[in-house]
Amino acid sequence: MTQARSATTTNDTRLRGTLRLLGPAAVHQADPAAAWSPAERQLLRLCTRQLISYRPEPDPGDWRALAPVADLATDVPSTYNAGLGASHRSYVVHLRPGVLWDTPTPRPVTAHDVVRGFKRLANPLTRHPALAYFRGTLRGMGRYCDEYAAAVAGHPVTAALLAGFQDAHEIPGVFAVDDETVVFELDRPALDFVDMLAQSGASPAPVEYDAHLPGSAGLHEHLVANGPYRVVSWRPGGTIRLEPNPAWRAETDPIRERRFDAVEFRVAMGGPRELADRLAADDADLPWGVPIGPVPGQRLDPCLVFNLRDPANPAVADAAVRRVVAGAVDRAALVRIARAADPWSEVRAAHTVVPPGNDGHRQPDPLTDPIPDADADPRERLAAAGHPDGLTLTAVHPDTAEDLALARSWAADLGAAGIDVRLVALDDANHRALLAATGDAPGLRWDLATATFTAPWAYGNARVFLQPLVGEGPGNPGGYRDPGVDRVVERALDAADPREAVALWQEVERRLLADAAVVPLLFRRATDAAPRGPRVRRATALPALAGLPDLADVRLGVDR
Repeated sequence: MTQARSATTTNDTRLRGTLRLLGPAAVHQADPAAAWSPAERQLLRLCTRQLISYRPEPDPGDWRALAPVADLATDVPSTYNAGLGASHRSYVVHLRPGVLWDTPTPRPVTAHDVVRGFKRLANPLTRHPALAYFRGTLRGMGRYCDEYAAAVAGHPVTAALLAGFQDAHEIPGVFAVDDETVVFELDRPALDFVDMLAQSGASPAPVEYDAHLPGSAGLHEHLVANGPYRVVSWRPGGTIRLEPNPAWRAETDPIRERRFDAVEFRVAMGGPRELADRLAADDADLPWGVPIGPVPGQRLDPCLVFNLRDPANPAVADAAVRRVVAGAVDRAALVRIARAADPWSEVRAAHTVVPPGNDGHRQPDPLTDPIPDADADPRERLAAAGHPDGLTLTAVHPDTAEDLALARSWAADLGAAGIDVRLVALDDANHRALLAATGDAPGLRWDLATATFTAPWAYGNARVFLQPLVGEGPGNPGGYRDPGVDRVVERALDAADPREAVALWQEVERRLLADAAVVPLLFRRATDAAPRGPRVRRATALPALAGLPDLADVRLGVDR
């Protein structure tokens, strides 16, 4: 699929050839309202601007690499610059002048574009996981999302229908004062709200996007950039090529540089050895979708979630059955498989949801965490749960070689426990839609699915793994809800003391694990062992991208 606009040649003499990325990451989305994987956000960092962002630092553990900085905003809102009200519930953001959209006649990015971006984020089609954080924070966002979904239900979904709703309805807590000023009003103080504004899903959106369904092929043919690069060719699941955005001005962008004539992403089949060999042979400069350096927080990759909305087998509604699943998996075997398939990451068994290096991580407590005894007979536990003759579950997973190997391993463990597993491999787009509850593969009803979670920000992030799994809306792939857990979540969100908030989020995790609504399998942390091509002189791992390199900060030693 090719961008409608033709590529534009730049006269910038500092540009040096093509930055080439090669790897297993197939990126399906460049629409900020739909893109959320680290690899997709890595691409969006080159093409889009957010109000707030993060700077690249040589040491990803340095506080300066974790602290939010102004991007499209002139300043990070605070009480010192009058951007944060005394109640800590009102944020006033002033936009940096001179930031332009890449339209036939370049025009300024305005506060109205910021508001449009938040309205698009609430659309009921793409169900961005970051929406869970905004629903529980922005005034009126939850009601707006519910009304949006109700207005669309039962109607043929068209771009005109969505744009019509957005034009006729406002989010009470997001509004433009004028072209250069946007105000956010919160239901409660949120110490992490500035970090939330740094998410790619909070990007401003041009009016041209109203003519296309979010995340659609039509939109990808008409992407509009305001970052240093723009997409000039796009083949879903394949090659993507970016070239300089002629409307971008270096003096308006405090965190990005533009050093290349083009940035090209290519998908490579094969394992890590083949990828390393191709990079060593100068077939590419950096691996695509592979973290290149250690960052403070580990990621949960993967875990199992249960379908509690419409399972193929109603037995998964029984927490006793889910606990059998949780206790039957041999995580040591999964660690061995993952280390062979992902030699550039530290891999360890996971028994909690929040990984090490993130706020709220804790060691499992044998007295409060229901980790089943390894010596207990899972068949006896399954029989005690009412299934002496066993049962059959349908499980879905991504269609990669590593995911298949991991799935076969834990499926065999469940088989030994008396649970036959029918494995179904889905491509990335269908797997994503299934987890977001926006659609299923034709005729597929499922019981189990693999999922991964990474922290998009580092400070005060105890909730980023837990709130989506227990809350209303997207990010809760299994549809788990519990009124008691909801009350603890509300107390955690209202807590003024960060220590109290962490303790409450840990209580949410204990209850989630007690109900076995999620089965953590592996934690991963990137190392600095990932291969690089011979031209690379500098590549900086970005914590906000789970250790993927910041492509706006790469330095190559040789022109090409």
